[in-house]
Amino acid sequence: MDEWSLPGYNTLRELGRGSFGRVVLARHEASGTHVAVKYLTVPDERFRTEFREEARILRGLDDQNVVRLFEYVEQPQGAAIVMEAIDGVSLRTLLDERGPLEPEAALAVLKGSLLGLWAAHDVGIVHRDYKPANVMVEADGQSKLIDFGIAVRSGVAGQIIGTPAYMAPEQWAGAPASPSTDVYAATCVFFECVTGRKPYPGDTTEAYRAQHTSGEIPADQAPPPIQALIYRGLAKDPADRPPSALKFAEELAMAAAAEYGPQWESNGWRRLAEAAAGLAALFPFAALVAGSAPGAGGAAGGAAAGHAGGAAGGHAGGAAAGKAAAGKAAAGKAGAATKIFGANAGMKAAAIGTAVVVAGSATTAAIVLSQHKPKKPKPAAAAPIRVELASYTRSVAGLDLRNASYVHVSGVRNAAVQRKIDQALVAPLDWGIDALQKMNAEASPPCTKPTILRAQPQIGMNGPRLASVQYALPMTLCFPLDFELPRINVTVDLRTGKALTADDVFRPETLLQSGLATLEKRVSAHVTKPDLHLVCVRPPLQRKDFYPTSDVREPIISPFFTANGMVMTWSRGGTECPSYTVTVPYSEVRDLLNPQIAAELPR
Repeated sequence: MDEWSLPGYNTLRELGRGSFGRVVLARHEASGTHVAVKYLTVPDERFRTEFREEARILRGLDDQNVVRLFEYVEQPQGAAIVMEAIDGVSLRTLLDERGPLEPEAALAVLKGSLLGLWAAHDVGIVHRDYKPANVMVEADGQSKLIDFGIAVRSGVAGQIIGTPAYMAPEQWAGAPASPSTDVYAATCVFFECVTGRKPYPGDTTEAYRAQHTSGEIPADQAPPPIQALIYRGLAKDPADRPPSALKFAEELAMAAAAEYGPQWESNGWRRLAEAAAGLAALFPFAALVAGSAPGAGGAAGGAAAGHAGGAAGGHAGGAAAGKAAAGKAAAGKAGAATKIFGANAGMKAAAIGTAVVVAGSATTAAIVLSQHKPKKPKPAAAAPIRVELASYTRSVAGLDLRNASYVHVSGVRNAAVQRKIDQALVAPLDWGIDALQKMNAEASPPCTKPTILRAQPQIGMNGPRLASVQYALPMTLCFPLDFELPRINVTVDLRTGKALTADDVFRPETLLQSGLATLEKRVSAHVTKPDLHLVCVRPPLQRKDFYPTSDVREPIISPFFTANGMVMTWSRGGTECPSYTVTVPYSEVRDLLNPQIAAELPR
């Protein structure tokens, strides 16, 4: 039973093994794609339930900072998770082999991990076991978060569980899991990246407990520019930590830009890539390219097993396996970090159910086609997402909306996401209706004819990930008044339904004083109406103008993404500048945008 394999996959080599399963590097026969397959091979329904839950969590995550699930399969012999292939080494191996990282590199790793954790938190999942062995550093220096084997729903209380060196004070107390727990663990790893040692030493479980719950925060051992981040992230009280992983990533980016300049992240990726290149022989895919035998257990096999550092007693963990590949003995280091404390510690520690191993080439990121028997019917091709105008037909007292339009999206397979998208894209029109109804109610003398609203949305980007719309809201009031409603831009992530804010669109450093000065300079080069530019822009640009205030629902300055470039819009209803736009080519602003957004824009 222990050696069963998924039909349609050719096993290339074993990467790790425990009492309850194994992880292998495999090639999908139909497509040639290299994947990591994680097998559970024992007929234990409790472990199968946990295994199934891990697959469910991965299935619900679609983020570039998190390893992707391709498919989950259950058969009588056991269960299997097929995952994305990653060409790189674990952060654990990198630290063990290369020592501490430069601050920019450590900051780049932490930011990527925080964004990956936030993606999990956004769907209600807490990782609970963030540590260097669960972060993969790719050949280009970017990182991915792996291993959701002990993740739980946010707010769920349970046994004390995790890896002692990175467990938050509330985790030791058995408090309900929360995103703040992951923020604490990520800060512990960040400290280790820049200093070469864990924030709190410990030879026993109780020693770790005492240090994490009552020890002094060792921020002064880190470089001064990042000490404030460590104080924030390692606060004993969760309420004193950043309110979310996303907000911590924003704080980190602003601090990094202020100290190391606007190119800090790309510099960090470059330095990580250089460090990883020194361990290229340990990349799992390297041995395949070299043609080594699957059973040889050479460099690739050792490095890949190092990715499974979370498996606490079933096989050599973390960097030990990577060092074995380089010819160093690893037997004495197997199971060095026990990750489970509770009634089932003996059983769980021997399982691979808490470790994800990923290996392969960065070019093998295609979704795997199922080849399992009996063959399932081929699913019908999903209808393409369509972004189009629709007539607004709802009757509103006191308003004439016969010529009003809004933007509608169809073809989204997730009904909840579809609702969020619809709400975000019709929100500008709803806001205009509410504003005019309020004006009518306050009219003196009372209105005797309806106010006309001619909502005129313009569709910019319309897929596959982003829908960007600009609403013009021309209207004729029921009483004489020289007043115009603002133009409203809204950009929606079609995968999640989230209406993007300035924090989502721009790099954090772009919204700092120096970044805004750069943005202003590049916008000014494309001004076509100098007089209006002087009236509306009023340099220097202000960070606050990119955010709504208590008296202004929409930002005064906002971007609108089109096929021709980013349209910067200045608009505030009832002023001398109800609408002003400047179009800037993407080539001139791409470096100022969030990389995830920039990747979706035309070149």
